[in-house]
Amino acid sequence: MVKRITRRSDDHVKISKRELSRLLRRNKKRKAIAKRYHVSTPTIDRAIKKYRLSHLVRKGRAPLPGKPQKIKPEPLTGTWLSVKKYIHHLDNQYHFVNINSPPLRYVNQKTLVCSSCRRNPAGQFTTVGIYSIVYVSNVYFLFVTSIRYSQQAKPFKEIYNWVSAVAPAILEERYQRSYYVVKIVAFTFTHPKRKPKAIRYA
Repeated sequence: MVKRITRRSDDHVKISKRELSRLLRRNKKRKAIAKRYHVSTPTIDRAIKKYRLSHLVRKGRAPLPGKPQKIKPEPLTGTWLSVKKYIHHLDNQYHFVNINSPPLRYVNQKTLVCSSCRRNPAGQFTTVGIYSIVYVSNVYFLFVTSIRYSQQAKPFKEIYNWVSAVAPAILEERYQRSYYVVKIVAFTFTHPKRKPKAIRYA
């Protein structure tokens, strides 16, 4: 067995460049490496500097995107609205730089359900699209995130009850380091023949 550590006095320790490089490439934190060798973090920092391995040091988490000022668009009159009118109304408030609009005719502005007619979609579905407004660098986007609920088609009510409860957590997990999720604005329900390029939560 190769001896990788040779203790000196006090806080000094000799670590091979190869071993230190291997640990850093495995995304080990400096503090964790120091604990492994029973030395201080500054000792590991000196070794990193000596071997010129700074480019391998694990970076800290990126700061969370800033929050935008609150915008409270007035609700439109009626329950079931045309998707075109609904998205246009939101665009007038947020001035999107990119829009992924639901490919259906109507949206219920209270439940956020999209449908081809003025009622909840009939049938069974496997996939739900979550349309949300996100903010980054002082601009707004209207994004869609496709989630496969199950391999087998399920009734609308089951999927809607699930997604209406977990959608905020799903979006927060997916976008928290890139975008600030302002609000969810619509849900679509489909049963595609091909699996969507999306994450699965069921």
